[in-house]
This record gives sequence, structure tokens and C-alpha cells, in this order.
Amino acid sequence: MTTSNQPDTQRLFIAVELPPDTLAALSQLIHGLRASALQGMSLVAAKNIHLTLKFLGNVNTDQVPGLMSTLDSLASKAASFTLELGDVGGFPNLKRTRVLIVCMAGDMQPLEKLVNLVEDACELIGFARDKRPFSPHLTVARMRDSASPEDRTKAGEVLTSLPWSSGLPAPIDSFKLIKSTLTPQGPIYETLHTVALPLS
Repeated sequence: MTTSNQPDTQRLFIAVELPPDTLAALSQLIHGLRASALQGMSLVAAKNIHLTLKFLGNVNTDQVPGLMSTLDSLASKAASFTLELGDVGGFPNLKRTRVLIVCMAGDMQPLEKLVNLVEDACELIGFARDKRPFSPHLTVARMRDSASPEDRTKAGEVLTSLPWSSGLPAPIDSFKLIKSTLTPQGPIYETLHTVALPLS
């Protein structure tokens, strides 16, 4: 019997989860996309939608307790806040769509502060800082690599044609360390740790 010297790792990210009424609105949007029966589109389950603060990647399991303690230390430096669901959109754009999204709106300052706190804290314990600008959004669908240019354009047209009311409040009172397990049926998310944010 052989043993592996590879460390035990977990695929982790830090995110805020959304309140039920917000997820219900997103679920209706996803239902509309599903009804379009568009080729080459992979929908995100509403229960899996979250606002990612930082993707950590594969983390050694023995680092996780220290990471949890580091995140706990941020609670005294941040406070709860409220965002809003914004307009629908696409990456890189709605003509050549790879990812269908809902943008976040409202006062971004508390969210940006929390992201910076997370980045600073994670950097101190050895995680590389994300060099990309933070772009708060919620992914509702992805186009598969096999999707044609016509499918990608049509996806943007379908998304913008669906009923959608921006401005729905999304109160945020915690953030979470989440484990992602990739399966052929899609990712399975498990919350490992929750940090409550005090009332603002």
C-alpha cells in the first residue's frame, strides 16, 4: 500500500449569501432563461448563487482553522449593509456573451470595504491578493465552449427581454467561508464557517 505525500486540500472561497426574497427573484429570471431552451447555455441553480468576495482556490486543510480565525477578526472592523439587485448584463458583453449576470447596485462603499478587509487579512496569512478589479455581480448562467456565436448573441437578447425589476434590496448581515466540490452534475457548496456582521 502506498501513501501520497500530497497535502489534503479543499477548494474554498469567501462570499456573501443572499436573502430568500432576492434568491426568489433570481430564480424567476433563471426560470425564464430555462424556458427559452437556448442551445449551449448552462444555468446556475438559484440556491447556489452568491456574491464572491475572494476565491482562494485549493487550500491545505490544516490551514483552514487559522483562516477561520482570521476571518472572525474582521467582524469588529465591518458592519452589516444593504445592496440592491441591479441591471442584467453579460461578460464580456451581451453580443458575445460567455456569462450572464445580474449586477449589484446601491451603496458599494461598505461592500468594497469588506472586500479590502478580506484581501488584506488573507494576504497576511499567505494568500495572493487578487489583482483584478472587484466587479460585484451574480452569475445566473454560463455559455458552454461549444456555444455558437449566434447562441451567444441570442442569450443576451433573451436575458434582456425577460421581465426584471432592478432595485430589490439585498440586506447583507454575514459572510461565509465556503467549500466547493466539483461534480459532473455541477458544484456542491458547503458552508464551513460564518462570520456575522454587527448592525450598522
